Amino acid sequence: MSEDRNNEELILGVVSHVLSFAVGELCKYGFLLAFEKELSDLKGLVKADSVFEKDMELLADIKDPAVQLLLSSINKVVDHIQIHIIINGLDEYAVMTDEVCHQHASNNYHYYVDEGIGQDYESLILEALDLYFSLMHLIFHTAFQLRLKDIDLPDNVLENFYFDFLDVLDNNMPAEDKNVQLLYGLIVTLNEDASALAQLT
Repeated sequence: MSEDRNNEELILGVVSHVLSFAVGELCKYGFLLAFEKELSDLKGLVKADSVFEKDMELLADIKDPAVQLLLSSINKVVDHIQIHIIINGLDEYAVMTDEVCHQHASNNYHYYVDEGIGQDYESLILEALDLYFSLMHLIFHTAFQLRLKDIDLPDNVLENFYFDFLDVLDNNMPAEDKNVQLLYGLIVTLNEDASALAQLT
C-alpha cells in the first residue's frame, strides 16, 4: 500500500490485520480444546498455532459444543473481514501483505492478548473465556483508532476506555462511521458468544 496514505487509510488496513489475529487466536483455542478430546491423537504432533483457516474444516466435525462455539465465532469474524474489505473497496492481498499495517495491528494485539499456558481442558476453557474479552478489548481499541483517525490514542480516551467499552456492550455507544459500527456490532456478537461459552463451564 502507498506510504502517502492518511491515517484513516492506514487504520482501515490495521482493522483487517487485527481481525485476522482474532481468527488465529480463536482457531488456536478450538484446536487446543479438540486436542484434549476428539483429536487427542494429534496432541503433541501438531501445534495449535500452526493451523489456520485452511485447516478449520477439521473443527467442523468436532462435536464438543465449546469447539463449535469457537468455530461459529471464527466464521463471524471472517465474515466481518470480508464485509470490511468490500465496503471500503480494499485490495485484500495488498492490505494483508502490508507490513506497516501488520506492525500496528501487532502492537495492538500484543497489548491485549496474553500467551496461554493452559494444560488441560478446564483451564483451556477458562483461557478461552479470557481470550474473548481480550479480543473484544483489542477490537474496541482499534475501533477507537478508526473513530479518531489516529494510531496513538490520547490519554483521555484511555482513561474512559472501559466505561466506553461497557457502553458498546449495552448498545449505548452510537457511531456514525460505518466501519466503527461494524466493529461495535462484532464486539456485541463476540460478547454473546463469550456468555454462551461461560454457560458451558
